[in-house]
Amino acid sequence: MKINLDSPVIAFLTTVADFMILNILFIICCAPVITIGPAVSALYTITMREARHEGGYIFKPFFRAFKNNFSRSFLLSILYCLAGAVLVFGVKFWQRKPGFSTSDQVMLVITGVFAVIWILSLLYVFALTARFDNTVLQTGKNAVILAVFNLKETILLALISAVVIILMIFAKSVWIFMMVGGFSACAYVKSLLLIKVFRQYESE
Repeated sequence: MKINLDSPVIAFLTTVADFMILNILFIICCAPVITIGPAVSALYTITMREARHEGGYIFKPFFRAFKNNFSRSFLLSILYCLAGAVLVFGVKFWQRKPGFSTSDQVMLVITGVFAVIWILSLLYVFALTARFDNTVLQTGKNAVILAVFNLKETILLALISAVVIILMIFAKSVWIFMMVGGFSACAYVKSLLLIKVFRQYESE
């Protein structure tokens, strides 16, 4: 029996295998914890390439992207962690302040707005690192701009992330899927939205 390597079934199985390999590489690179940022950036490098139907190998391009974007992605992850810690502290501080005056309420709202912007920009920042060669500060600034001026895509990205996080918290069986291929699959779905946003600026 002759197997047609160009058949849709073989192509589908090859894609599934590639995403499983990509998922394993991502999990391995996340293991040290401090390397999560560079690992996410490398993951987006591959999934955005797949979303653009460019194809290619997985192993070497992933580690090449991990190495090339390591410094920027690492610094961004540190800065975002620090900013997140400050915002969480700010929200708790204004909530628990004795008296909780009108000015305290205003400060709480302002801190909350910054927290929302922080969360939404986080949806873009590592994908931007994977796609564009900018400084750390410029990448952070661009992430905020994209999050604000592409609300439709931003909301969809946020919903995808929220659904995955909720399922991982309340449905233990979802962890099996995530460990097998879920992280790369979710990144691919997000990449379909991200390349749509990035295309507007690449054409310029």
